[in-house]
Amino acid sequence: MRQKKPRRSKKTGFSEGSAPYAADSKPSAPTHVAVELAAGGRLVIPAPMRTALGMKIGDRLTVRLEGHELRIHTYEEGLRQANELVGKYLPGNSVDEFLRWKREEAAREGKKLERWSRDE
Repeated sequence: MRQKKPRRSKKTGFSEGSAPYAADSKPSAPTHVAVELAAGGRLVIPAPMRTALGMKIGDRLTVRLEGHELRIHTYEEGLRQANELVGKYLPGNSVDEFLRWKREEAAREGKKLERWSRDE
């Protein structure tokens, strides 16, 4: 006769902590936790980690495969990373300066096109 395995209680993992996320606060969140992959590929991000990252239920997240790891971040974090990456290539590292530079480039291109069309 086969012995039955004890049943584990199902946890939803959707309880939210009462402390709101504040960008300047540094909540103590564990850096690694073992979680279980649920039906349909669902993965529960532990509440302390969601709080530390400013994630809330309903937020759109980016999930990226890097080698054999998943990287998950919020839309806002993706924008911050993009600005950090692109910012070092922009003149003066400011959006206003970039837009001014882009307008100047467009004006120069416009003048080139005018000369080109006159020469034909």
